[in-house]
Amino acid sequence: MTTSLTAPATVSGVLPAAQPFDLRTSLRFLQGFGACKGDQIMTEDTLTKAIAIGGQAVVFKVSPCDGGVGYELSSDRPIAPELRDAVLAKIDGYLSLSDDLTGFYAQAAGDHPGYARLVKALWGLHQVRFLTVAEIGVWAILSQRTPKNVSTALKRRITERFGRTIGYDGLRFQAFPELTDLRQLEVDDWLAIVKNARKAEYLACLVEGLLDIGEDYLATASYGQATKALRGIKGVGEFSAAAILLRGLGRMDFVPLEMAAFADATAKVYGPGYDNQRLRSRYGDNLGYWAYYLHTGLGALRDEARGPVACESGR
Repeated sequence: MTTSLTAPATVSGVLPAAQPFDLRTSLRFLQGFGACKGDQIMTEDTLTKAIAIGGQAVVFKVSPCDGGVGYELSSDRPIAPELRDAVLAKIDGYLSLSDDLTGFYAQAAGDHPGYARLVKALWGLHQVRFLTVAEIGVWAILSQRTPKNVSTALKRRITERFGRTIGYDGLRFQAFPELTDLRQLEVDDWLAIVKNARKAEYLACLVEGLLDIGEDYLATASYGQATKALRGIKGVGEFSAAAILLRGLGRMDFVPLEMAAFADATAKVYGPGYDNQRLRSRYGDNLGYWAYYLHTGLGALRDEARGPVACESGR
């Protein structure tokens, strides 16, 4: 799906952020976030990215400002107030601007010294989510038992074939397709893209399932009810459901700590055999932030050991 590469309609303003917040920490995270590689253009203090909402593509550019982020929205069609509000809500969720980290920081201050050091190094980082539920849902299926570079290439192929294209500042941006865009695909269409019959079926079921459940329900139902609804979609297991709720909807109150990805990371900081119940008791509803800082901090340490990495410049 392609729109014009001109973008005359613009809206600008400021989105507040719960403090402390440092957009630069979010940008550093995105530099190493392979799942969204090539989806945006970044400098040291700006992020430019496209989103599709209600059949319209919008480019947004954010930059640091006092108390939050400055934004500019641009589209090739007029930006109605309802669309503006919807895009701003997505940006707020994408960068977790409204998340209050003061409680989490207080909990982390008395934690293991190794973890406290990770938190100090990432101070001001709010969780960077996937921009839409469609994107995290598709990624959760694509990445099952698949190397990240292969999953990323498949995600890019889906974006190029079914996303919306728009121009901004002389550059071309592509927005990941909406669920309603993907609903037109049959299993055979997915198979032509992913070359895997099981995943093709899962992707078709995922799109229908997410549309049937609704994003509002997943965001507001109890965690158990939301998980049950997601697990009812063929192909969505425990890890995929947790990823959709955590990385797509910012549901920070639960993490499957017993799964290998979390157990291995925990052992690196706390030592083997650490009691997960102690973590749950300490962090409570902030357990998702504990996990986010753990993985992000360990990833930053690995990157430092490898040496400097060039900032992503986009497509």
